[in-house]
Amino acid sequence: MARIVLGMGTSHGPMLSTPPEQWGQRVRADRNNQELWFRGRAFDFEALEAARKDDGLDDEYAMEVWRFRHAACRAAMADMARKFRDVAPDVAVIVGNDQREIFGDDIMPAFAVFHGETIENIPATEEQRAMMPPGVAVAERGHHPLEIARYPGLPRLGRHLIGSLMGDEFDVAQLTVLPNSGNPWNSGIPHAYGFVYRQIMGDDPVPSVPVILNTFYPPNQPSAKRCYEFGRAIGRAIRSWEEDLTVAVIASGGLSHFVIDEAFDRAVLDAMRAGDIEILTGFPEPVMQSGTSETKNWIAAFGALEGTGLEMAEVDYVPCYRSEAGTGTAHGFVHWS
Repeated sequence: MARIVLGMGTSHGPMLSTPPEQWGQRVRADRNNQELWFRGRAFDFEALEAARKDDGLDDEYAMEVWRFRHAACRAAMADMARKFRDVAPDVAVIVGNDQREIFGDDIMPAFAVFHGETIENIPATEEQRAMMPPGVAVAERGHHPLEIARYPGLPRLGRHLIGSLMGDEFDVAQLTVLPNSGNPWNSGIPHAYGFVYRQIMGDDPVPSVPVILNTFYPPNQPSAKRCYEFGRAIGRAIRSWEEDLTVAVIASGGLSHFVIDEAFDRAVLDAMRAGDIEILTGFPEPVMQSGTSETKNWIAAFGALEGTGLEMAEVDYVPCYRSEAGTGTAHGFVHWS
């Protein structure tokens, strides 16, 4: 029978793959964002800056701080890659989300499983890069290679997951090819997965099954509790797979962004360490919006690890602020082994 031998949670945001001297590019997008979600409310930039004026953020977006925290993130990513190499699982199940890269407004499943033979990671053309939002193109190499890469899928495990999840009353969409959402700058596997293939697996990935959650887009976002139960069902499915292979379950995304909330992030990490399911599944939907919603990928992966006896190690937690309003990305790096 298959055994889960490794769990991982990693952030994947553009700031991780952007020189700190260029982090300010993303602030241009922040200033134009009319829905900067923070603690259950949506703000525009000016209102958010006013709401956080007493949070002591003035020193957080200095260049020397940016350089220090960027280096800390890169060191943590290297540690995660080493851990993956040391454990050397046979296969991986990657829990991530799509940001209109393969699905669009015309169809957006709450849960989907890819079970194709080949996973394509397609770099953007120069024309596509020119259309990307500020600060996105510079980070593209963090999740897309210079030339098209084709990674091995794992259809037999993917089909097994789908059948088991359906038996557990989760109605999942299934994909054997990756559709194109029509977004002019996106194609191939979403960046949530490309980041793992490139940064954690070193461009030499083991066969994998991408599991896709709709964390971002109303009206069919599954709740934190539903994601946890979905993860538990994934864990049961993996353990019932008859092949004698070792499996890694990897969550890609989060933590809080595009507005950093360190109290929220610490509550999530502490609850995972303590195994406090009530806290993890109790976050209300208004808190789990925008980029922070990707924390649901972690909650699903955590559910999959139930009963494995794997122990959590926090490699690092690095809040990377980029503006006086507290915008940025809080980066987390955790493994269970």
